[in-house]
Order: sequence, then C-alpha cells, then structure tokens
Amino acid sequence: MVVLSCTRTRDRVRRQIWWLAVASLAFGLLAPRSAHAIFLDKGRNISLRAFGYTQTTLATEDSLPETDPVRKAGQVIQQRNFFEPEFEAKLVPLLGIGWLDDLSVRFAYWGFYDGVYDYGTGQYAERAADIKFRHTIQVGNQAPYQLGFQGKAYHDDAVLQNRDQRNDTRDVYGLRYRVNEAYVNIAKGPVFVRIGRQAISWGEADTIGLLDANNPFDSTLAPGLQQDLDESRIPLWTLRATVQIFDNVGPFSSGFIDTYWVPGWLDTTISPAPVSSGSPYSAPQGPASFTHVTDVRPEFSTKNSRWGARFQTVVARDYTLSAWFYTTFPTTPAVRALGIDSQHLITTTTEHRLTNVIGLSNSFYSDLANSVVRSELELFNGEPGFVVKDAVLKASNSGFTQPGSITRANILRGELGFDRNFFLQALNPANSFVWTTSFVFAANLSETKHTDYRAGGLIKPSAIRRQLDGGPQAGSVTDECDGEPKQTSPGLHGCDFVNQDVFEYFAQTHLQTDFMHGSLTPQVTTIINGHGALTWVPEVTYRISDSFISDVKWITTHTFGGVNGGFGTGVGLFRDRDQVWFRLTYQIN
Repeated sequence: MVVLSCTRTRDRVRRQIWWLAVASLAFGLLAPRSAHAIFLDKGRNISLRAFGYTQTTLATEDSLPETDPVRKAGQVIQQRNFFEPEFEAKLVPLLGIGWLDDLSVRFAYWGFYDGVYDYGTGQYAERAADIKFRHTIQVGNQAPYQLGFQGKAYHDDAVLQNRDQRNDTRDVYGLRYRVNEAYVNIAKGPVFVRIGRQAISWGEADTIGLLDANNPFDSTLAPGLQQDLDESRIPLWTLRATVQIFDNVGPFSSGFIDTYWVPGWLDTTISPAPVSSGSPYSAPQGPASFTHVTDVRPEFSTKNSRWGARFQTVVARDYTLSAWFYTTFPTTPAVRALGIDSQHLITTTTEHRLTNVIGLSNSFYSDLANSVVRSELELFNGEPGFVVKDAVLKASNSGFTQPGSITRANILRGELGFDRNFFLQALNPANSFVWTTSFVFAANLSETKHTDYRAGGLIKPSAIRRQLDGGPQAGSVTDECDGEPKQTSPGLHGCDFVNQDVFEYFAQTHLQTDFMHGSLTPQVTTIINGHGALTWVPEVTYRISDSFISDVKWITTHTFGGVNGGFGTGVGLFRDRDQVWFRLTYQIN
C-alpha cells in the first residue's frame, strides 16, 4: 500500500518550484526581440524554424471518488515541455531543375517531456510505479488489491500467453518523441505529389476533431481541449497525389482530385493507448484486481493499408463542394472480453478495425447570415462498436472459453458551422471580433430494440462508487444492457456501462479579438453536449515579442443530472478535471 509522508511532499513541492523558476528564467533570457527564420543560404531557399513551450498546469478542483489517483485543487498535474524544430529546403533554384515547378523537402521533429512524474505531484509517479511493477494499492475504502496488467500486442494469442509488452506510464505520458514530418514535394503543371510522413485533414476540426479522421489523434489528452489540435494529430507515412482536372467547365471551376495511400506493411500507427490510473487525464475505470487489459494493435500487412480519394470544385463561384471516400482506424477502439490468460487473469482487449468513411461538404458565404456557412456529412460505415451482450456476456456466460465479439455500426456524423467577423466598437474600437459556432452530431443508424450500443466500455461513476462502498464490482450489473428492462441479479438492476445515445450531439462556439496591435488576444470557447456537460475555456494570449508568447487558459466543466449526469463521451469525461495552465512559448518563425 502506498503511503505519502509529509517530508516527501514538501521535497517535491520545493523541487517543482525550483524547476519552474529555472524554466521561466531560461525562456526569458533566450527570447529575442523579434522572430525570424534561420536561412542557410543567400537565396533564402534553406531555412530552419522552431517552436517550443513550457507549460505548467494546476488542478482547480478536487477529484471525485471514482477518479484514481486522488488529486487536490492547487496540485501540479502537468509540467509539459514541448519542442518541434523544422527544416525546409527549396531545391529547384539550388539544383537548377527548371523543368519542375516545385521540388522541395520538409523535415520536422516532435517531442515532449512532462516533469510531473519526476518533480511534480507525487501520486502520479507512485501510481506509474504501481502499474509497472504490479504493486498492491488501496483506493478509497476498498481493501488493498493488486493491479492487473496493461499492455500492447499485435495478436490475441500473445495476450492470452502473457507475451504482450507491458505499458510503462512514463513512455506514454512522460516522454515521447518522433519524426513528425519528413516528405518531398514534386510539382509539374497540374500534378502535385508529396511522398513521406505527412498529415491529411479532409473533415472539419473545430476545437474537437470529431470529423477529422484521416489521421489518428493522440487521445491521451483531449485533442483541441487539453492539447493543441495540430499537436495531437499524428502524421503517417503516405503517398499523396493531387491532380487539377479543369479550370472552368460551365458553372464549375477549380476542379481537382486528391488521393493518398498509407501502406499497411509500412505504417499502422494509431493513437497511444491511455493507461488507466496512470495520468491526471485517465478516464475513470474503477478498481479491479486480477485483470489483464491489452491494446491489440493492427499488424503490419497490406490489408491494413489506409487510402482515400477526394474530388473538390467550386460551383457558381460561391459554393466549395467536396466529396470523398477513405479508410481509417477510428480513434476509439473496440472493447471485448477475450478470455483467461496463462496467469489466470480475466483478459480484455481494445482492438482496431478499418472503417470506411464516405463524406460530403459544402461551404459558402451567406448574405442572409452574414457569415461563412460550413456543412458536412460523413457516414462511418461499419465502425466497431460496443454491445455488452456480444462483447462481454458472450464470453462470461461461456466461462470465458469463447471470446466476446465486436459489433459494427453505421454512424452518420455531421456538422453545421458559421464563421463571422463583426465589429463592436464599444469593446474594441480598433479590431474586429472573430466568432465561430458549430453544431456537431452523430446518429447511430444500427441501433435496434435488442442491439443497444454503449460508449466504448466506459463504466458509470455510480457503479464505481458502489464498488468502492463495498458493493458488487463495477461492470458486473448488466441486466438492462441489451435495451430491455429485466432483472436476472437478485436485488440489482440496470446497466453499469455508459449508454451511447442513438443521437449524440454537442454545440461549440469560439469568440476572440485582438488588442494592443495584436499583442493581446482574449478568447473564450464554450462546449455543451446532450449528456448535460458544459465546458468553458477562457484564455488570454499576450505576445511579449515576435518570439516570446505567454498564454493562460482555464478549462472548467460542469455537469448536470446527478452522479451519472453529464458523464458520457466528450467533455463530460473531464467533469472533475478543471485546470488552469500557464504557458511560455518560444518560436523562431
């Protein structure tokens, strides 16, 4: 059992204050008066740029009983140090290749280090060690129990035989780095080709990238909320080609076809699997001893290749229309019970299956709304879902001699957005306000009376609290999980798994403006969803110089409707994770 002493706590506080002071001083001394790229030749064809920040995040509320480990308001929950150097070179003038319109290369590195596991709030470093070495811990009033395994593998057999690689919390949340972009551009006339590691974005991505699904997102932090959207997008090794097929044909103009291919034998990258209880951003899972949870990743194979094709044109000079088809691995994996492993642990897997996406979008300026109107529809055809009777009960009712199965669903997702600039001289006589608003929805077309989809295996907070109070284990009550009320457990009824509504939705709006010649930018984002969760994100950015930027952001979520109110997919997952961050950014740009 883990015991924190007052002496160790005071030591950690002193260390974190020392490191924060050193980081702030270093950024202040290094910041130049103006930002500029570093050019390596007189013609400015080869350039170096860099972007980096240090960010300290504090909790602004105490955690709820279902969250493990416990945290208190005022504790440091993140000390993130991010860096991304970039190199670009235009090779046509350097090599004298006049018959090409463009031949250029780009290379960008990406990495971060989070000091919370070394000099931050102590319970996260201790829980990381507990998970890695399977220590005996205590949560709430529960009797002490031993943590199960959390790992990753490429085959079910490796999981059942305990040959999967064990997750190390520090490798997911503490320190990561990668080649983020590495590609060459080739262009001649109407043909453009990009080869190498790159990101592709065809869908809308306002704040939360729900419809932007070509590339995986790092879901260990909420993309667009707790982490910048571009920072959380994961590029892939891709062959991309764009061909302009006409300039003007009747009412159509600027028509082109865009295609790409991610070979599965080369790249099957997906989002890193979150580690339960390992991070301030881990979703509540509930205490469960003698369990084995493994993320089964796509194996390297041509059949796991991702590809897509898109056609875009402008109609009547006003309407930008796009239509596309692509395959992808959804960010949220499918969950199912697999069986009993060689160490007699109940084993659950999260798995990734290719999904077809068919999309259509249209954007135009509306005189009536005095706004740019954006609309989009995407059908995720055969997306892996979670149905309790198939994923869990099929295995448990057989004594775990048979694995659970994955039930696919057709999900129709869409967005209607409005972007508007307006002046409000009483508040800002010099600059306009930028106002972006959108309504986003997801309709499950495969839900039936006897096929009740649940939200990716998430456990209700009420079930976790019941277990903490000495009741049945969270996840064991499944009487009503198939959509019909009945009672098979004496004295118990209901379903421990969070419901996935047939029609899920959220609305979001963002408002910002500039003061002091663009040096001061206040902004606020609001998100509300159909489960009863409301998130406010006020933020103030101050540009000290062209190279040195400071930022303060507060992320606060309120939920309504009792213990389980607001707790569903989306922002409700973070209803007890209110935080404020202080960021210092340095850029050579």
